Amino acid sequence: MMTLEQLLRQHFPAAVFEDSDDLRVGSLPDWNSLAHFNFLLLVEETYGVRFSVDEMSDLKSIAEIRARLSAAGIAA
Repeated sequence: MMTLEQLLRQHFPAAVFEDSDDLRVGSLPDWNSLAHFNFLLLVEETYGVRFSVDEMSDLKSIAEIRARLSAAGIAA
């Protein structure tokens, strides 16, 4: 299974980053609200989870996404 870092690199192929947990919406040039929504859909599809509308609004950083997946018993 792909890691969150691998999903980020797939979704934002031109981005250069080192510590992904510090990344959040707006951290990368192409990471706008639409790209973030699409990234969350990719995370859902990859890990077989569903985020509620409220969660999608609240999950703004990789650290928050990782914590949500961890709470669901998923190592990302």
